[in-house]
Amino acid sequence: MVQIMKKYNILIGTGIFWFLLDALTKGWVSGTHFKPIILIKDIFYFTAHKNTGIAFGIPVPQWIQIIGSIGILIFLTHFAITHIKKLFLNQVLFGIILGGGVGNLVNRVYAGYVTDFIVLRPFPVFNLADVGITVGIIILFVSLLQNNNQKNLINKQ
Repeated sequence: MVQIMKKYNILIGTGIFWFLLDALTKGWVSGTHFKPIILIKDIFYFTAHKNTGIAFGIPVPQWIQIIGSIGILIFLTHFAITHIKKLFLNQVLFGIILGGGVGNLVNRVYAGYVTDFIVLRPFPVFNLADVGITVGIIILFVSLLQNNNQKNLINKQ
């Protein structure tokens, strides 16, 4: 266990950081005195929103959401440990993805919903966990494709 923690200290540290940042921002907007903050009227603003569904607010029973989230987090953790080399970028990205996933899972388990607060039209309301998951997956996917393409070029020479 200690060996894994040393090998993946960037992933673990980034995951903890993203989880805490997500929790702090959700706590900030969930406060009793939070007033919406409008940055660009009707386009970009912060407001508290309780999302009891999954992506885009699609209604799914909570127990399925929780079990599904745990399953995905286990799969991603296993994949990160077994397939991702100790590349800094990959560890940071997996840390952000896992930190976001844990953040939404903890919010859902303890509150019964996920606190969303970032409104950027035309997208549905989202939070920092969602940003980490989405952006992390996109950049990780591109990074893995580039690494794979580089290996294919080297093998052809």
